[in-house]
Amino acid sequence: MQGSSQQQSRLSRELASFQGIWKGGYYEGDPLDPLSHSGYLELGYMSVLHVTYLTCIKPYVDENTVACEIGPGRGSWTRCLLPAKEVWCLDALSAEHNRFWEYIGPAPHVRYFQVDDFSCSMLPSNGIDYLFSFGCLCHVSFAGIGEYMKNLFPKLRSKAQCFIMVADYDKLNRAVQNTERLSVFRGLPLPLQRVAKYYRRLQPKAALTSKSPDPNDDPAPGRWYHAGVARTCEMLERLSYRIIEPDMGVNHRDPVIHFTKD
Repeated sequence: MQGSSQQQSRLSRELASFQGIWKGGYYEGDPLDPLSHSGYLELGYMSVLHVTYLTCIKPYVDENTVACEIGPGRGSWTRCLLPAKEVWCLDALSAEHNRFWEYIGPAPHVRYFQVDDFSCSMLPSNGIDYLFSFGCLCHVSFAGIGEYMKNLFPKLRSKAQCFIMVADYDKLNRAVQNTERLSVFRGLPLPLQRVAKYYRRLQPKAALTSKSPDPNDDPAPGRWYHAGVARTCEMLERLSYRIIEPDMGVNHRDPVIHFTKD
């Protein structure tokens, strides 16, 4: 009983110790500003790729997950999926071309398929409970994305969690128009901002160029197709998927759509 009384006294003193400090209210920074200054200083920023992993992969993939990745390339995202029970990878290029296994290393639970259509025929019916694609479907026509999503539907289990990144010229153009406000350089001290602006002038501009939709749908190597987040979500809903989040907001340029199969 005496110990409980002492504990309550100590907790009362703890609360009282806050009186008089942080006049005007403690303020860490603005959580709605992606480049807000904070007490974390140079530790206050994360790569959008790591944020995507933390938001779209880590909470959903564990030792019981059967995952599918569309367009793994060299396998940077596939490595994030390795905790899964199984990983099924589909890519237009061969594993040898992508040097996939060199990067991934020994992983007997990972299966890699070079595809020549959108049928997803190699996937087990009602066998996939997690779908991920980043940096791939932006290079696939809207018709191709639709074929993938239609043919994936019977392969997905009920409640499967799905995340796909698509190209959206409107979001890209907004980012380009607001580069100064969104650039990570804005989070640097002023002297470093000047150095960073000089560095930026030396870099390729391709990723930060405004785009206009092209009605010509002809394939071209590495073409960046405008799917559009609204149009893609409408297509997914027509295929009986349910949209959870039209855009996860994990980066300034490209939407990542979160949806599920009920």
